[in-house]
Amino acid sequence: MVGAIPWTSPARIPRGGITWVSALLMALLVGGGYLAWTWAPVYVLHAEVKQVVRNYMNQAVKERDDAVLVEAMVHKLRLLDEQVVLDEQGKPTTVPTVQVAPADVSWERDPGADPPALHVAFSYTRDVPYPLLGRSTQKTLSIDLTGDLKVPDWGPSR
Repeated sequence: MVGAIPWTSPARIPRGGITWVSALLMALLVGGGYLAWTWAPVYVLHAEVKQVVRNYMNQAVKERDDAVLVEAMVHKLRLLDEQVVLDEQGKPTTVPTVQVAPADVSWERDPGADPPALHVAFSYTRDVPYPLLGRSTQKTLSIDLTGDLKVPDWGPSR
């Protein structure tokens, strides 16, 4: 073969050295871990809020007094989690993370639908602190669920 270029191996980085690719991957891993540490509790609590709302929607099948259900649901939401904030005097105090008033909840029964339906909707704003940075941001999360109110028929009683 005329004019063939001899093959040489590429320059190798000494063992234990770091390349720009491994530095980039490490930065992405650390950044992703930080964001997960910051935002995972927000979405875990939001899943718990959805679970509480579904629980009270299921109770609405037998309980016809919507005002009682909404009051109990709002009370339960306040008990899910607390956060520490500074009051007017600068002292730390605890407040519920999910702050929803009964007037903010849209609780609408539709008995004319087939099957009868219940629609529950509200939104709440949550403060999300960024640890180690000393900053925080506001995140508005929404609940918009519809469920049926049909009483299940389990067949003849035994």
